[in-house]
Amino acid sequence: MAMKTIAVTGATGHVGKAIVTRLKQAGHEVRKVSRSSGVPDEDLIALTNAFNGADAVFLMIPPDFKAPSLRKRSDELGAKLATAVKAAGVRRVVFLSSLNAHLQAGTGPILGLHDMEERLNALDIPELVHLRPAYFMENHLGGVEFISHNGRYATALRPDIAIPMIATLDIATKAAELLVEEPFRQPRVRELLGPREYTMKETARILGQAIGKPDLPYAQLSYDEARQAMFDLGLTEGYADAMIELSRHMNETLIQGTEVRSPMNTTPTTLEHFAQAVFRPAYEQAAAVAR
Repeated sequence: MAMKTIAVTGATGHVGKAIVTRLKQAGHEVRKVSRSSGVPDEDLIALTNAFNGADAVFLMIPPDFKAPSLRKRSDELGAKLATAVKAAGVRRVVFLSSLNAHLQAGTGPILGLHDMEERLNALDIPELVHLRPAYFMENHLGGVEFISHNGRYATALRPDIAIPMIATLDIATKAAELLVEEPFRQPRVRELLGPREYTMKETARILGQAIGKPDLPYAQLSYDEARQAMFDLGLTEGYADAMIELSRHMNETLIQGTEVRSPMNTTPTTLEHFAQAVFRPAYEQAAAVAR
């Protein structure tokens, strides 16, 4: 395979960092787009320069926990990314979207990804794929402190709904493949459903087993309790409202794809493996700091 030049936005995040590693290991040139690399995603000139001459670009809109309006903030960042793609004449774009991004209302933070998909579709990019992964397993890392202090896992999600969950490492693996695939044979949308569905009650048990708490209970927070917990963490009202909207959507409608599960959209990393490889070290580190 010929070596390529790839620009990766969100290069220091869970997905972006792993994409960079995989591409470099394969011998490709990588242009990292992040504040720490000196190419912030808010600088249109820097973005355009990073995209100029690249064979492909990985796009993502990083979450902004301090944004008064999550959708407005996503729109601002998305507009700059799309403008840079157009100005640089990028031929291949892999965009990190989400399951349910086809919906036009009721999905909280996913609405910004819906808007971005439509924005990119309008650019007539020759090779464009929207990656729509399931619920990130890494989201459970947000429960480390709560579990440590309360001896239980709790979110606003129902304990009994079965949710497809995916490790960000598997998202990165697929994204890296698509960025350099030759010839490009992808459909406009590619869903990634993880290995299988998990309930939150089952999730608590699996996480608990990994940290020596095999009977770790799960409790569903009320929406008001969940909102207050986010306020306590310093998150904005707009961010909290968006996340509550998503939780309500998942509880009532479920987060599910438009595709039937198949070998093409099933990824290998199980929640059990994630719990041992990622969650347990994070929990142990937090416990050590608290001592």
